[in-house]
Amino acid sequence: MHKNTLIDYQNVCFSYGKTQILSDINIQINRGESVAIVGHNGAGKTTLIKLLIGILSASSGHAKSSKYAQTNKLSFMPEHGALYGHLRGIDLMLYFAKLKGADPDTIDPILELVEIKFASERKISNYSKGMKQRLLLAQALLSDPEILILDEPYSGLDPNSRRLFSKILQNLSNKGKSIILSSHTLDGLSDIVDNVIFINQGQVALAGKIDEIINNLQLSDKIEILLTEDCLVDEILQSVGHLITDHELVQDKLSVFHQPDNNMAILNTLSKMSCIKNIHTVKATINDAYYHLYNKK
Repeated sequence: MHKNTLIDYQNVCFSYGKTQILSDINIQINRGESVAIVGHNGAGKTTLIKLLIGILSASSGHAKSSKYAQTNKLSFMPEHGALYGHLRGIDLMLYFAKLKGADPDTIDPILELVEIKFASERKISNYSKGMKQRLLLAQALLSDPEILILDEPYSGLDPNSRRLFSKILQNLSNKGKSIILSSHTLDGLSDIVDNVIFINQGQVALAGKIDEIINNLQLSDKIEILLTEDCLVDEILQSVGHLITDHELVQDKLSVFHQPDNNMAILNTLSKMSCIKNIHTVKATINDAYYHLYNKK
């Protein structure tokens, strides 16, 4: 295994008894990369995370991790970490610093880094969900890890908390830390991660850099259509159905996916329909890849 390779899995499978959870997992993660493991709840993400951190062992296949990844330079943030509500944030950090043999003088800079220093004297029971997640991240940073593995760190966060958490992870990535995180959504991840691994029904559905995934799925720019109340979606789809590859309807916005050569033909057809408020073309994103993989008929 190359010295810069942290994880190299070839045809890895895992079963609980007779129930196979993961099958034929082939992934490679290199030092310095930030990777998102994405899929629906129950897709196998958490099981894969447990394999990566050594809680579970592969049932078969070749699961190779560098010795570097097995030292205290790897830190794990679970989805439901140990938080004791009767303690103050600073007390919890001092407790875990002692457990991990970390220098207590590093606590304040870490709390400032995750933007929770202002609440360190408060009881954790009074923390919001976003504050608790940042405190869990602070715990994980006590050993000054070079590899951070986070299981569903965005679970239950409101949009503002998601943005703040993403900003902190981006800062950590810029400092050279390798980040591996699992998530059932992609909101905000495209600015953080270099690579995405899509897990579906216990298998890697697709993996690679974001641009590569979009190209491999042949996702073109999509057309977003803002509809009036009297607009009939079926009529629109009937008029352009032969030109599109997929569609998505969210409230009064219809998005249609198509091959690049059909863009002008679709726009010309739609421009003649009076029930449409607005039409514009947007670049395909990793969220479109997610929709394509998990929602296609």
